[in-house]
Amino acid sequence: MNHIMARRTSHNSNSRSRNRSAKKGGSSTSKIVIVALSLIALAGIGFGVWKLLAPTEDYKFSRKHLDTYIKLKSNIHPELLGDGAGVYVDMSDGMNFAYSSAESKAILQGVINKFANDRAINFYELSNSQISPLELGHTELYNYMLNPANYKKQKAPIEKTLEKILSANQPALLMTDFEEYKGGVIEQAAYAKRYFIDWLAKGYNITFYKWNFTENRKEKNMFLAVFDDNANRLNNLVATAVKLSNPNLATFVLGGREFAYPVSSLYPSLKEGGNYHNSKGQDVVTNVLSNGGAEDFISYSKPFASANGEAGKFAPLDNLYGALAEYYPIGVSWADAISNSKQMQQEGIASEDIFNHLLSNLYVDFGAQNGYNIEAIEVRTFDMHSTMKEIANNDSTYTEPNAPEVNVFLTADMKTPDGIPSGWKEITVDFDPKFNGTFTEGISGSDLMRANIVISKVSANINEAIGFFSWPGNMSLANSVKETLIAGSSNPQGRILYTYYLKTLAE
Repeated sequence: MNHIMARRTSHNSNSRSRNRSAKKGGSSTSKIVIVALSLIALAGIGFGVWKLLAPTEDYKFSRKHLDTYIKLKSNIHPELLGDGAGVYVDMSDGMNFAYSSAESKAILQGVINKFANDRAINFYELSNSQISPLELGHTELYNYMLNPANYKKQKAPIEKTLEKILSANQPALLMTDFEEYKGGVIEQAAYAKRYFIDWLAKGYNITFYKWNFTENRKEKNMFLAVFDDNANRLNNLVATAVKLSNPNLATFVLGGREFAYPVSSLYPSLKEGGNYHNSKGQDVVTNVLSNGGAEDFISYSKPFASANGEAGKFAPLDNLYGALAEYYPIGVSWADAISNSKQMQQEGIASEDIFNHLLSNLYVDFGAQNGYNIEAIEVRTFDMHSTMKEIANNDSTYTEPNAPEVNVFLTADMKTPDGIPSGWKEITVDFDPKFNGTFTEGISGSDLMRANIVISKVSANINEAIGFFSWPGNMSLANSVKETLIAGSSNPQGRILYTYYLKTLAE
């Protein structure tokens, strides 16, 4: 009220001043006023013409545009392998030593029983430099593979098998010690690296199960190598078979840039996200719309189940499927959100109501793979206004425009809270301390912002790889894995782990 009155007082004072000047200036002042008014009128006409001719922004964001965008993006990632699978069994004479113990025989039996009756899975024998189909029934296959007399051949063609697995582009299980004979001697070069690198570059992974055995007084390693995609359909079956016979079998997961790190969240409900909530469940900082409406918060990862209870079409509610992305419609301005967050950190605020993070309670299992140590993450933010406008106007012939990066907005960190399993980290997002609620570089505060959580610092776990894959006198497999880990196409730096879409509705 005082502010309005002050403006009125000032306005009246100026009016009286102009009246006194008019009396003193006479006709000359009148001419100046007429000229001034004429110039103002011309300027007004010019502005009106410019407004008529200038392009206008007729686009208004709706969450359905983002829904369409997410759907389009999720349909262009061909990371899944073809149907069916191959089981390739090294049947050279050294395998009798590999399966000499009761535990190792149980593993072989478990694998045969798990896959022998599945018509989509084909068995192959590797011996005499040949890959030979084993077209046998369950009982015949079981008896053939458990008979030591059938392991008296030599030269299992491991490299040729790796080439076949790569070209077949379907899940595969390779059972071998990875000793490749060339010219009558064991290959010492890192012959497998090319196939490992190419497999990971396609977005797939390799899980190795290992046990030790002794052949003619030489210590060696036997492996079950599962070549699979991020859905891990074959590997889940192998893991089940292995756990029944030896639950403590050593494993090493080799994942590349597109490895699917398991993600979990601890949100209040399926229609609420990781934004701040006080002890009463209220968001008094950002006021995110979360009533389950068409324009409200949404997680694009959904529960998975079939209404008819079909086998294979079910997952518990804490395992969500779909795009790893969420949308947060914020009910206050950016400046007010910053102000509110500071108020909820002041002395006297109850501990259960203190503001800690803008976004939190999202967890990622970096320990799900063994090849890389994930040392740091960061958030990279982009203005999605032009992209959403393109989707709204041309969703059937969509061409994604360049989204400008937004700096000095958000920061991200990973933490290790008490009580979470080893390897898991909590992802937190906060305002950049230098952000005051206003964007630079001509970016509008009302635009939809995309915040990607990305891996920013990583190191290859070379020592663990060498320790797992090498044995005295043979570094071939260990060096193959080492070369795979240091390959540029395998390195996960810059890999997007999760995406938050944020838009204030109050600007």
